[in-house]
Amino acid sequence: MKVCQGTKILLLFAAAAFTGSRAIAQSRPSIPINIPAQPTRPVIPPIMEVSQPGYRGAAIASAFRKIKRDHFDFKGVNDTYSQQVWEKFIHVLDPNNVIFLQEDIQQLGAYKNSVDDEINSGASTFFDAAYAIYSKRIRETETICMRILQQPFNMQQKESVDVTWNKSWPFPANEQAREDLWRRYLKYYTLRHYMEGDTSAAQPVKTFNKALEAKARETVRKWYAEYFRQCTSKDAMKEKFAQYMSVVVGEVDPHSSYTAPDDRSWTEMLTKRYYGLGIELGAKEADFIVKRMMPGGTAYKSGEVKENDIVVAIMDNHGVMVPVNGMDASHVTSMIRGDKGTSVTLTLQQPGEQARTVTLKRDEVLDTENRTRSALIEKNGKKYGYIYLPSFYLDPTGTGLKGCANDVWTEIEKLKENEIDGIIMDLRGNPGGALHEVVRMCAGFVPSSPVSWLRSKDSLQQYTSPDITPLYDGPLTVMVDEGSASASEIFAAAMQDLGRGIIIGTSSTFGKGTAQSGFPMGKLGDAAKNIPDTAYGTLNLTLQKFYRISGTATQLNGVTPDIILQKRMSLESIMEKDYSSALPNDTLQLLPFEKVKSKYDFRKVIQLANDRVKATPALMDIDNTMAQLKTLRNKTMLLNLEDFRKEYSALSGCEKRIQQDRLLPAGHTLNVQPALLRSINPATLKTTPGEELRSKEWLEKLSKDIYLDQTVSVLEDMLANQL
Repeated sequence: MKVCQGTKILLLFAAAAFTGSRAIAQSRPSIPINIPAQPTRPVIPPIMEVSQPGYRGAAIASAFRKIKRDHFDFKGVNDTYSQQVWEKFIHVLDPNNVIFLQEDIQQLGAYKNSVDDEINSGASTFFDAAYAIYSKRIRETETICMRILQQPFNMQQKESVDVTWNKSWPFPANEQAREDLWRRYLKYYTLRHYMEGDTSAAQPVKTFNKALEAKARETVRKWYAEYFRQCTSKDAMKEKFAQYMSVVVGEVDPHSSYTAPDDRSWTEMLTKRYYGLGIELGAKEADFIVKRMMPGGTAYKSGEVKENDIVVAIMDNHGVMVPVNGMDASHVTSMIRGDKGTSVTLTLQQPGEQARTVTLKRDEVLDTENRTRSALIEKNGKKYGYIYLPSFYLDPTGTGLKGCANDVWTEIEKLKENEIDGIIMDLRGNPGGALHEVVRMCAGFVPSSPVSWLRSKDSLQQYTSPDITPLYDGPLTVMVDEGSASASEIFAAAMQDLGRGIIIGTSSTFGKGTAQSGFPMGKLGDAAKNIPDTAYGTLNLTLQKFYRISGTATQLNGVTPDIILQKRMSLESIMEKDYSSALPNDTLQLLPFEKVKSKYDFRKVIQLANDRVKATPALMDIDNTMAQLKTLRNKTMLLNLEDFRKEYSALSGCEKRIQQDRLLPAGHTLNVQPALLRSINPATLKTTPGEELRSKEWLEKLSKDIYLDQTVSVLEDMLANQL
């Protein structure tokens, strides 16, 4: 997708990945945006390096000029802001307080109240000072780490380590204290891998196993070797500066963000359009394996790539073959993806064979796995349609025909042809996406109605679904959880406020009630002097706040489901209220709206569902076990083998119990079938290799989903309690 410098586009950015993984996408003319167009000019690759202080200062100044002028609710930067940025960036550089020494923190403390002054003057002094010290310390810790991992750990020695970070943790007082802390951390991770190897064995060994310890320690060594390689690479400063920009912008509000000039991941996620080789990678210990090749992909067509190939190395942008063993999976993926028609070189190796080097051209990879899908659920003589929507993605072609709204409409028509008695919209984990798509999608379920209001600094605008006859007007339920954000919350709130459907899920959705636009930043060059433009990246800026048609903002509080099945799905999940810079919740007095005439006794259906939840032991057990798991994770970990085994067993026992509770018992699973057009003979449908198996696995997973089973019961109650 081409985006011109200066173009401005409105998106309801997803909740996840706040640290520089966003890009921008094109808006649709049918949704008025009320933002004046900017003059455009082509993007020219920069000649300035991020290692130059002038570049960094200019990027900061450019970003904050825009923030100060256009941010929805900019409160200014002050000493409190400065302290937050200082603390968070130190944590970005040293997530566990094991790299810097106390003397470093004392030295950097001089900048604790001056970051705001630097931003106002367009300087990067704190970043420069912090990175200089970090560069020295990271090389020291690499030496320490690799030396420690050369020797076996004493698994009988009674000692402990805290693994759940707390901002009150002190930094090591000196080099000796830092080395001892690293030794205990590395021992902890080695013990974890040791236990994973022990429990996966056919006959777990209760006594100490030297070979298993050596294998676990080597796995840890490979992981940290890659970690330090990235931290000391020639691109390390550029990556850390992008993280610093994410911190200074994110402290204005959690969804204003900075994207580095060469970051394309957000565009790919929104459009489901990728350029790569068409291979799916799997992980085996620290190695990456070619799990499968997509038919039609360049890897498949080349004949040079084989399933089960180990990806040994990938050539980087500088022509250097970089080993990927132990590398972060997202980093490996980003190295394989690139622009259409460009080449990527990989070293591949079949187990037991000689390594070989192949060079392949990138081409478009169609992401069908993460687009809308549907299924049929049969229970007690009734059929229910299930629609899974992973995100509110855009149409990469710009025609509007391949966006998520059209895909959902297609699935509705398919389900109607199968004479379904109700529909489940599954928005669990859906982080949001494009405003245009959610507004259009609502038209599949309600007549032309207000869906949301968007408020900017100087205007308030109503968003109304298209004036078309709804595709479906029967029983509707919407599944959400704490990962459902932004556009997901707009849809769930609209269905709830209009009285169109029943919302089912965790205690609340994410709570993201703001809308962002993308602004490429840069500096004009001088063609006469052969000076090109300089790109500083993209600023995704919060310009608006959206409100339910009732006038209440979803910001911070999210959407509270009508039926709560569980408090939250994961202990690791982060919600809007967890961010110190989150904008507040508020309420507006808006125009009245007309609800959809209900056909069902919602009050009775909700009461029946709540009674059923209380009578379902597995759901109660999940919340109780999650509370136990949280307590166990916050404990100081004992590092002798016997005690560690007990704690590891307790932790894994809780995790397995939660997983088991979420599965319906044998004999009580749902009857889930693929949703096919009845007018088409299934024998004539073409499937790509592996597609049938993946569909079967997906349907089997749905058949065991306890939350889906509860939602089907709600649809049954709706049919039984019609007005």
